[in-house]
Amino acid sequence: MNLRKFAFGVAFIIVAVFAFTTFYPMNAHAEKAAEEPVAEATTETATEVANETTAEVATEEENKIKTPDDLEIFPVIGLGDPNAPVYLVEYASLSCSHCAEFHHSILPRLKEDYIDQGKVFIEFREYPTSKSGLDAVKLMRCMPFKRQYKFMDLLFQTQDMWAFTEDPTPLFQNAKLAGMTQESIDACLADEEHELKIMNSIKNGKERYSVSSTPTVIAYPTNEKLKGLTNYKTIQKQIDRALKAAE
Repeated sequence: MNLRKFAFGVAFIIVAVFAFTTFYPMNAHAEKAAEEPVAEATTETATEVANETTAEVATEEENKIKTPDDLEIFPVIGLGDPNAPVYLVEYASLSCSHCAEFHHSILPRLKEDYIDQGKVFIEFREYPTSKSGLDAVKLMRCMPFKRQYKFMDLLFQTQDMWAFTEDPTPLFQNAKLAGMTQESIDACLADEEHELKIMNSIKNGKERYSVSSTPTVIAYPTNEKLKGLTNYKTIQKQIDRALKAAE
């Protein structure tokens, strides 16, 4: 099948998923984004991305991570010890407000209670649900490997500035502050092979886990799809079940 036709077909899936999972009107987000200038604090945060050397973030060179479901498309990016007894697979879109909320409110608590204790590893997998989300994850994956997790975190922090507008300037500004040039941005977004890998991530998520909304998190070794991702106590119970199963 022609690559462009394949990409067009899966792009249709992205639009359908986005329409299903968006809980707030696009226009409202766009107006909000238009009213808010890119914060000066973004410069400092993005500079940290460009200089990222954080040891706790799994690196391609140091950790050849084997995923529990053998669905690795890109080198695994995640948080924690990949040999932890519980392995979480998170399908997320960088433009998804619920994914941002998960990373802002739930993940820090998971990190403190489980990830830092060596009990849990969480892997991020691409499942863009909008054009801006697709462009964002493409740019993330074009960056040097050690910067990718930190850049993902930056994009979730600044989501309202770039995700809900058709103007790519705020997204490009984040990428430039994190070390990319306009030339490298353009080349990245035009890379069809790179895009195909992201489309395959969507395809795998739908076929293996019936992913229809983001975030979707699967826990191994129980293969349980976590529910109540805004309720920390519910997540704790599900992770504790997985820990018990791993004993």
